[in-house]
Amino acid sequence: MFRRETKGFSATPVTVRVERGRVVTFARLLGETDPVCSDVAAARAQGHPDVVAPPSFPMVVEMLAHEERSRQGAPNPTEVIGCDFRRLLHGEQHHTYEGLVYAGDEVSVETTVVDFYDKRGGLLEFVILESTIHHDDRGVLVRARRTLLHRLAR
Repeated sequence: MFRRETKGFSATPVTVRVERGRVVTFARLLGETDPVCSDVAAARAQGHPDVVAPPSFPMVVEMLAHEERSRQGAPNPTEVIGCDFRRLLHGEQHHTYEGLVYAGDEVSVETTVVDFYDKRGGLLEFVILESTIHHDDRGVLVRARRTLLHRLAR
């Protein structure tokens, strides 16, 4: 069961670097056909400083932040809230974009436990997490909201 007393917890903000190889590989795996996501020359020809991360790339940035917190010995939200990965499902993901993420960016990521709720008479329990991806010069780039759930035993 989730530790509901952790509502409001904010994980240690960490800085991660968006590597070009990760962006290009991610774009290709998605089947992204816009060359600004995989070709530096095409991106620069359109006024971008480097390749542009595809719209769903913030999920990768959140995973990199998780890895960085672990490397630093800082607690991650999934640990703090008590995720049981044997029962954990991904409910939904929503991104609000305020700027583009580029290869080469160093961004800070902060994640907060927003809320918990139940459905199906308590057989499903949900947690809402919000992450902010921020660039020092360009401000907030992405606000990500995701819902995770436990499917509990009857």
